[in-house]
Amino acid sequence: MLPWNRRPIEANLVNPAFCTLVLRQAIDGYFQTARTGMEFSLAFLVLPVVLHKATRDLVPATIATKLHVWIQRHHEVRIGFAQHMQNMVPITKEALIFGMQHDAYQLDERGTLVAGLQELKPVDVIPGSDAEACFKKAFFVGRWFADAGTPSSVIAAWDVTIK
Repeated sequence: MLPWNRRPIEANLVNPAFCTLVLRQAIDGYFQTARTGMEFSLAFLVLPVVLHKATRDLVPATIATKLHVWIQRHHEVRIGFAQHMQNMVPITKEALIFGMQHDAYQLDERGTLVAGLQELKPVDVIPGSDAEACFKKAFFVGRWFADAGTPSSVIAAWDVTIK
């Protein structure tokens, strides 16, 4: 991976600290619904769903809209999603490592992602900004994934295979 000073300016939108906060929101949302940690593999879906504006804008506002039903209605979100997710794997890995190093989240005894001991301070974001939308949607996506069945069924719904 290139050093930050050699990356294009757009790369700042996916810097490890920001992505760590996005993942933490998803982990917190997942825990709120499931009362358990988020399966590690689901973390690799969060950033591609939340950071991709077109997908984020289509994601519903309540978990009353079930993930599998929503994906059937919006099948276009699956077009190219597996490749997009694959492209995001290094960014997700970097964020996972950064977040664990800074105790934003950790792996519990079952190997699931849970909130770390570091209490995260509220981030000042501009109301209505993409950053605010990402944080809110990430919390929702965590809850949505927790309500959608097994991690393998959530992953399969996106037409992704884990190797």
